[in-house]
Amino acid sequence: MDLVTDQLEASGYAVIPDVVGNDEITNVGRFIDDGGNGVVGTRRLIIRPWCRELADWLTRDVRLSGSLPSDARPVQCTLFVKSTASNWLVSIHQDLSIPVADRVDDPEYHGWSEKEGDLFVQPPVSVLDEMVAVRLHLDNCDESNGALRVVPGSHRFGRLTAAQAKQVRSAQGEVCVRVPRGGIMVMKPLLLHASSKALINQRRRVLHFVFGPASLPGLLRWPTDANVLQESGLPWS
Repeated sequence: MDLVTDQLEASGYAVIPDVVGNDEITNVGRFIDDGGNGVVGTRRLIIRPWCRELADWLTRDVRLSGSLPSDARPVQCTLFVKSTASNWLVSIHQDLSIPVADRVDDPEYHGWSEKEGDLFVQPPVSVLDEMVAVRLHLDNCDESNGALRVVPGSHRFGRLTAAQAKQVRSAQGEVCVRVPRGGIMVMKPLLLHASSKALINQRRRVLHFVFGPASLPGLLRWPTDANVLQESGLPWS
């Protein structure tokens, strides 16, 4: 395994700087900034061709290839725009839900919910272990503008209750993950993470991609690609 994959397996996250160049980041900003396409704050960006093209481009980056499933499929992309004007904090948690096409009658799948018209469910840990999130940072990010704080190695403890999460954080400690503009943070969904409010008037824009295997077990299916919008994409190569 390479260094990124080694760190992802051991710590549950890794940072890779300078993945996307400044010109490309500026192009992405045209699509997501206020008034551009009405997509600020959505978790459904993956239906847009420019976003799907960017996700596919990321899967071909050799620095990521060892960290993603061999048949990696982008299944979700959420935009987070944090600033002093649009500010929030997130308590320590794991990412336990995945988007799916249909509801299935199986006791191993629970916590069904609907967000922006899409169906989500909490699958078994065996499914979550195959998922990887890739957070592309469009701005420099540190503790002053709401960087993630993570508990290294906590992804190895499986699904945790709130009480267990506090115990693991106390035992393992937490670190702030600083990521430069154009860099990415790769993380496992079961990694305990949190974030504070931004303290300075500097935006923290993040595209949070979720990758999974090509297919799900049993009768579960990823959402269909039938609703992908038709619009001009970006010239990723």
